[in-house]
Amino acid sequence: MLGIRTFAKLFLVSISSVKRRYQARYANVAFFMALFCLTAVTTGQSHAAWYEAKGQAVIVNGNKEKARRDATEEALKQALLFAGASISSVQQLTNGLLESEDITISSTGEVDHLELTDEIWHKDYVTVSVRADIFPAAKQCNAVEYDKNIATSYFMVENRNHLVEGKIPNFSEAVTRKLATEMSAQTQNLNLAYIAPHTTRWGVNGLEENVRALSQQSNAQFVLIGSISDVSVERQRPSSFAFWKEEKATRYFSLSIKVFDGINSGLLLQQDYVTEAKWPFDRFADVDEFSSTFWRTEYGNAIKKQMQQLTADINETIACQPMTGRVLNVAGSHISVSLGRDNGIKNGDELFVYQTSEIIDRHGKAYLQYHIYPGAFVVENAYGNTAKLIHKDSGIIANIQESDFVIKR
Repeated sequence: MLGIRTFAKLFLVSISSVKRRYQARYANVAFFMALFCLTAVTTGQSHAAWYEAKGQAVIVNGNKEKARRDATEEALKQALLFAGASISSVQQLTNGLLESEDITISSTGEVDHLELTDEIWHKDYVTVSVRADIFPAAKQCNAVEYDKNIATSYFMVENRNHLVEGKIPNFSEAVTRKLATEMSAQTQNLNLAYIAPHTTRWGVNGLEENVRALSQQSNAQFVLIGSISDVSVERQRPSSFAFWKEEKATRYFSLSIKVFDGINSGLLLQQDYVTEAKWPFDRFADVDEFSSTFWRTEYGNAIKKQMQQLTADINETIACQPMTGRVLNVAGSHISVSLGRDNGIKNGDELFVYQTSEIIDRHGKAYLQYHIYPGAFVVENAYGNTAKLIHKDSGIIANIQESDFVIKR
């Protein structure tokens, strides 16, 4: 059997730099380094490979278990990304991996076998080596390759008094934009393509209309709405017998999200993301919520992990959702639609056109009914965010109207 050896070159974080930053001020910041060595598996399974990855994390406040978990999670995450497997496996595997001293596990998913091969403790940081047998994620549907554009607005902070400490009035904007950055870095086909420059209180009344309006305004198929319910700080003062000790502060973060198909306002995902971490600033500090200083703190890293999990959850939820757009114009034998090259549409692609209507059963419950126009339509010309279609067979168009829908499966 032929063996193939490939080395992936990555940027490494200097250990001396880690120590300097750690000793300077940001003792709560975790820095990671991952170095990969890929060797093709020598069994009959040509699509599986062993990946070795090294991860490092700074030991914060003597918490070795957290440093070990962070280093292992980072190493596994980078190995999965390099192998082409989904990032959602990280949370599932590292949680199970670190629950016991038996590091070797077996999985029927993308990671068939995982071992912690080495663990070296230094004064200020830990180095963890993992070895994983990874199968790249199989394509579950054609739609997984399509670009998925998402629209949102700044997440609403329910209690703005929570933003007084640290003086972070623009926290919701900073979090929303950080999510866009994490989504871009973590996935290939998922884009937070439009962020309305304002906060929106998404009430129950008019929710569906507002979702459809934002989808249409942004030309994005999916709409994400979020509400931050807790950004409070809890401080623990040292006892009078330990007056020399510093006050300890913990800051919380709680985010509730919903993801809709903006075309028909269907709810696809509803989830809560909750975390807490050390807040390193004193009660009178003026913090820049957009700065690297903030996002490198233990609290900033805790939020980023929630953003990464949110991205993985959205990606898993909408990966196989068919690409859907609207009919913009009907002229002669051609129709123009709101899908184009920005969505991965190209000349020659086949799309289908349909209408929807609402029917109400005898119990008063409303349902959407779909009326599919017979035959397929072919993309004659694809532009940036629009395309011109013609019927594949007859070229005859009848009963198609503006605001009907078009779908690519």
